[in-house]
Amino acid sequence: MATGEFALIDELRRGLGQVEDDAAVIVGIGDDAAVLDCGGRRLVACTDTLVAGRHFFAELGADDLAWKALAVNLSDLAAMGAEPRWALLNLALPAGMATPAWRADFMRGWQELALPFNLRLVGGDTVACDGPLTVTVTALGLLAGDALLRSGAQVGDDLYVTGTLGDVALALELAFAERAGEAVEDLPGAATLEQCRRRPTPRVAFGQAAQRLGARCAQDVSDGFLADLHHILQASGVGARIDGDAIPLSPVLAGWVGDDWQRLLRTALTGGDDYELILAAPPALAVQLQTAAQQTQTPLQRVGSVLPAAAGLQLFWQGRRQDLPEHLGHQHVI
Repeated sequence: MATGEFALIDELRRGLGQVEDDAAVIVGIGDDAAVLDCGGRRLVACTDTLVAGRHFFAELGADDLAWKALAVNLSDLAAMGAEPRWALLNLALPAGMATPAWRADFMRGWQELALPFNLRLVGGDTVACDGPLTVTVTALGLLAGDALLRSGAQVGDDLYVTGTLGDVALALELAFAERAGEAVEDLPGAATLEQCRRRPTPRVAFGQAAQRLGARCAQDVSDGFLADLHHILQASGVGARIDGDAIPLSPVLAGWVGDDWQRLLRTALTGGDDYELILAAPPALAVQLQTAAQQTQTPLQRVGSVLPAAAGLQLFWQGRRQDLPEHLGHQHVI
């Protein structure tokens, strides 16, 4: 019988992830990454898998694939406020795929993202398979002080989002329509949407700055803004009010959405794969956070506030409270 991704994760956590008697495990299953005490230094560890046909498609070049596989892990480290240091890479390769040209492209894409962080590849595994191509990356980072946890939001905190939301969801919508032979709307600047899909920008420098300043918690946006915000609210035991008019949109997406609530809902609010950060922080940090955002060249927008749990999740747009969708974002069925 199929089960939801998060139900399976919870089952594994309860069955295999009981670590209450291990003082070295500071944060276990249930956040963007694990935090481990390694002789006085805090090691942050995360892992992600990309499978051809599910997480990426044939037109994604080896260089973009390598970038994205690493970026989604660096985004998890960013959400904890950690400094990336090392990575492990596992490749399950169908016969004939790993040509010299493919390997060269993959290594180039990896290095283009890894070198600015001085991140080193220190191990992994390669196997042949009957398909599909599968890439798994494990990223390791170091943390000074406390991690930015999903459970850290407090009533009265401001809620922020980095970058823009919904670009990847619209890029995918256009790509699926084109594959289905449907008429695709000609959007000026649509190429920028595709670039966001192929090469997301992990907000590592800003995540570290926010952690140093004393932000309370962060979460990277992979399953959709509302879904990932819901993770924060559940873990922190709080509610929130979100101003949909403040959700940061790229010029392309803003023009496409216009006054159409459903378009905003299925892209910026529930689309996912943005790999931006949702951040909760005390109002007293507002100026410092905006300064850090400017210094790290990270767009930062306040989108709401944290409320008591009884308030639930309140979503407003154009002066009216909107009904929440049945599905807040993406969830794998396993």
